[in-house]
Amino acid sequence: MTGYATTGWTEMFLCAGGAAAALSGLIFVGLSVNIRTVLEMERREGRNSMTGRALEALVALLIVLLVSIVALTPALSRGVLAAFILVNAAGSAISPCRAVYGSRGVSAPTAVKLMRLIPAGALTLALLAAGTSLAAGHGGGLYWLPAAFVLAVTVAAVNAWVILVEVLR
Repeated sequence: MTGYATTGWTEMFLCAGGAAAALSGLIFVGLSVNIRTVLEMERREGRNSMTGRALEALVALLIVLLVSIVALTPALSRGVLAAFILVNAAGSAISPCRAVYGSRGVSAPTAVKLMRLIPAGALTLALLAAGTSLAAGHGGGLYWLPAAFVLAVTVAAVNAWVILVEVLR
C-alpha cells in the first residue's frame, strides 16, 4: 500500500463515505428541528449566519463523501483523482471565506472566531496537499486524506453544534 494508488485504501474510503453520509443526514434532521428559530434569528440579524453554517457543515461532509466515492472507482488514474481532490479543495475554501466574511461586525471573542477559521482553513490546506502531492507522486499523496477527513468532520461538528444547540441559548 502506498499513498499514490488507491489499492489498500478501500476500507478507509468506505468508512469515511458512510460516516459522512450519515452525519449529513443528522445535520439535515437537526436543522429541520430548529428551522423556525434559525430563520427568525437570521431575519432579526439581517444575515444568513446559521443557514450559512449549515451549508459549511454539509459542504465539508459532502467533500468527504464525494472524494470517497470517486476514490473507490476501479482503475481510476492517479491524475484524475488528484484533479478531483483539487477541485474539492477549491470547494472547501467556501468555509474559511464564509468564516472571515461572517465574522465582520460581529462582537465575538477572537478565540471563537479562530475556532471556526482554523479547522476550515486547515481542511482546505490538507486537501490541497493531498491533491498536489498525489499528482506529483511524492509528498504524502493519499496519506493527507485522513487528516482532511478528520478536519471536515470537525468543521461539520462545530457548525452543527452551533446550529442545533447554541441557536437555542
